[in-house]
Amino acid sequence: MLHDNQLIVLSDNEKQQYLASFDKRTGKQLWRTNRDIRETGGGRSQGSAWTTPFIWTNAQRTEIVTIGPAFAVSYDLEGKELWRLGGMSVTPVPSPFSYDGMLYIDAGRGKALFAVRPGAKGDITLGRMDKSNEFVAWSDARGGTYLPTPLAYNGGIYALTETGILSRFDAKTGKLSYKSRIDPEAGFFTTSPWAYNGKIFCLSEEGKTFVIAAGETFQLLHANPLDEMAQATPAIVDDRLLLRTESKLYSIRRPKKRA
Repeated sequence: MLHDNQLIVLSDNEKQQYLASFDKRTGKQLWRTNRDIRETGGGRSQGSAWTTPFIWTNAQRTEIVTIGPAFAVSYDLEGKELWRLGGMSVTPVPSPFSYDGMLYIDAGRGKALFAVRPGAKGDITLGRMDKSNEFVAWSDARGGTYLPTPLAYNGGIYALTETGILSRFDAKTGKLSYKSRIDPEAGFFTTSPWAYNGKIFCLSEEGKTFVIAAGETFQLLHANPLDEMAQATPAIVDDRLLLRTESKLYSIRRPKKRA
């Protein structure tokens, strides 16, 4: 992740977990903070994760938010720990993101979805029976996903499971609007959903894009097949949607109006 002159690298592996910063122009290491956050159980210790660090600039400060086994940990821009939140899965994949002043953390498959307020410090882990505290605005104990990162759009948080279950939560309160299977034949999902023009888009591994109306009620509008495996999350660049399947790269946009 890039921030100003810093290239931030997160490496959660079995030998030595760390977060490091490098000068983006020279490659010189600016700082390195070793991490020791592991999920222990079943006779083994798990230290690997696949998340991308997130630069959260809020009203109070700029921080580097990371998700690893067992804990999400936030650091300042010099690598000093600010706060940590327990309850992450053994091998988390979805990345953190912010929306409308709050931070959202997907703890992984079978775990919780959290909304965090700015200004947190220390250990903000929820108690066993708690759903919120001073800095955790709300949580849903089963809201986490396995591979896709949730989407924030028009006041809602949309969480898509790898098996094609789409849930919508109110971004401010965490109230569940719906939880629905996209389609009986939707298949599996590796890519993260995206949104445009009042619609939510979910691309399955089978190459079919399901178009769902944004809002508090689930409504499947269309299904657009490409008939080829797709596992990469599309990218939006200016007025283009870049979409990659197993053998093709698509650049999609509205045709420009003729003068």
